[in-house]
Formats: sequence, structure tokens, C-alpha cells
Amino acid sequence: MANNPVRWGTPVVALTSYLTTELNSLANDAIEAGGAAINNSSNLATHMDIELTIASLDLSAQTSPCIDVYLIESVDGGTDYDNVTDAVTAEASMPPTDKICTRIGLRPFTEAEVKTAIKSMIPIPPGHFKLCPRNKTGVALPAEGNILSYRTYNLNLVSA
Repeated sequence: MANNPVRWGTPVVALTSYLTTELNSLANDAIEAGGAAINNSSNLATHMDIELTIASLDLSAQTSPCIDVYLIESVDGGTDYDNVTDAVTAEASMPPTDKICTRIGLRPFTEAEVKTAIKSMIPIPPGHFKLCPRNKTGVALPAEGNILSYRTYNLNLVSA
């Protein structure tokens, strides 16, 4: 039997800022649905990494602060997506929980600090999709300096 190790491929899409000013002052429990569609129909990457940077934020009074990221896909070439209403907070207005592709936990710390968190190896579909972060930190995000970025890649089988 041949030994075919799996190795990381070169990123198909380099680290790309996806949402910036759209995250500024995002209310607690609110979702941001204003991002442009990510087109993976020709790259056909299998995975993505997400990097979240939140400007100086004091979460010391919060319990388990996080950002839930929903992956909302389109199967018709990027025309129709699951309904996501921007900036709502009501549970009934949220996408179903099975659309959450990752939960990014943030450390509370004891004072305001810049928060950077990374999630890796998130499976992605072969078509169009959007990333919609929901603020679950317990407080509104800072008024500026917040960025959600992504990069996509494949795993490569290497013949021995």
C-alpha cells in the first residue's frame, strides 16, 4: 500500500479582509449580513481559516464572550441565499443554528485589550457563500478597528 501523506496546499485565496467597518459598533446579539458573496465555484477550495480582530474591548464582566460565524450558502450561482436580516437581534430572525460554521471564543481578560482570534480548517462549499458574524460578547463591539478576514486552501495528497 502506497504511503500518501496529506500536506497543506498553498492558500488558494490569501488572507483577505471580508468585513471591516460593517462590524463597528455591532450591538450585542446582532448579526452582520452585509458582506459580499465569496465565490468558491472556480477555486474549489475545501477549507478556510478565519481571523477576527476586535479593537480594544473590555470583556472582564462577561461570561464566555464569543462571536458566532454563520456560513450562508447559495446553490444557484449566488442569486439566492438563506434569509439573513442585517443588524437584527431577535432569535426568531436569526438563521438556523446549523448554519453556524464556527464559534470564536474571546478571552475576557481584566482590562480593555485588542482581541485577535483564529479558527482553522473550516469546511467550505464549492459554490457561493457569505460569512455572517453574530456578536455574542455581551457588549457592543468598538466603534472602529474591527476586522473579519479569511483565506481558503486545499489539502494535498503527496505521493511517496
